[in-house]
Amino acid sequence: MVNRKWSLLTLLFVTAAVAPARAQRLQDLGVGVVVGDPMGATAKLWLNDTMAVDFGVGLSGDAALWGDVLWHAWDLFPQPPQGRLGAYVGMGPRVEAANDTQFALRTIVGLAWRLPRHPIELFAEAGPVFRLTQGGAVDADGGVGVRFYFGKR
Repeated sequence: MVNRKWSLLTLLFVTAAVAPARAQRLQDLGVGVVVGDPMGATAKLWLNDTMAVDFGVGLSGDAALWGDVLWHAWDLFPQPPQGRLGAYVGMGPRVEAANDTQFALRTIVGLAWRLPRHPIELFAEAGPVFRLTQGGAVDADGGVGVRFYFGKR
């Protein structure tokens, strides 16, 4: 039963990732790593200047899979002399494979800094995770990371 759930969830995540990717340019896709909880690989696809979707796979005690829709505010903070600094908020599903698969709603707040003259984004994020299974506990996600973009944005 767990393998069927993972197969279905993997199909949903891949479909959600590939459908908008066909309409975007390669430079709008960033891949990288995040260190924290969960820790693993991350990808971010820009839909326009303020909206993006991010996906990740990693470890949070057990294997974890997540995806968020993110809204960015680039005018919230004074801009640094170099690059672009913005805040973002978002939410999306989170699945963790334990003895029993755990489903949750992940909410996130973060800071993103796009480096000047380099296709690199540094970010830090944190937020509560509302478990929908296993008694409905509230946990937290958070971490710091870096993404490399395939072209300048």
